[in-house]
Amino acid sequence: MSNDQPTERFDAQSGDASTKRFEAQSGDTPTERFEPAGGGTAGGSAAGGTTPPGPGKPPLPLSEPEGKSRTLLIILTIVGGLLLIALVIALTLMATRGSGDSVPVATSPTPTVSESESPSPEPSESETEEPAPQAEPTTAPPPSAASPSFATFSAPESAMCTSANPTSQLTFSWSSADAVRAWIGVRTTNAKAEPFEEVPTTATYTIDYQCSNDSEVYTVTLEDSAGTLTHKSVTVTKN
Repeated sequence: MSNDQPTERFDAQSGDASTKRFEAQSGDTPTERFEPAGGGTAGGSAAGGTTPPGPGKPPLPLSEPEGKSRTLLIILTIVGGLLLIALVIALTLMATRGSGDSVPVATSPTPTVSESESPSPEPSESETEEPAPQAEPTTAPPPSAASPSFATFSAPESAMCTSANPTSQLTFSWSSADAVRAWIGVRTTNAKAEPFEEVPTTATYTIDYQCSNDSEVYTVTLEDSAGTLTHKSVTVTKN
């Protein structure tokens, strides 16, 4: 500008350069120039990039590439630490397993049990309880036959009488079962009590009929070994 005052540079004896401040005229803004101690220029500082903050000023924020690099580095550090811990644990387990295989395990002797010490098995309920005997089916005994009994018996029902023959012969025949004695009787129904004659238990017997009588009763009685009696009676009439 036309109103600015130029600055004058003086050479010092020590070789350092200094600037001399001049008061500008009223209405103009003074300009101050600093020279770096290392011999650099203000233009080189501006061309070099970011100017470091002065005392009392907050640090400048990191750029986006630098923030991502730092985050990636933190993640890789954590992952590496976890892998290292896993490797240490695996090596410890392998060392423990290898040492465990080499240590011999002491085996305790198997206790032997003598025959006298072995308890006898207790019988089960099925062995101790005997099955209840089954009741045998009862059959009613057959009705006892009359003892003694007549197996066969035959006798005439009439007598052939004439005036020339005062008697007529009658023929009786029988067979018996379980009989030991037998009798034939006339005018009775119990030949043992009023016998005409003792006869065989199986026989054919002929007796005379008295034609003077219009009818006559004849009885054959059987007896077994127990003394039981069985009677067979028939009434014969005259013709």
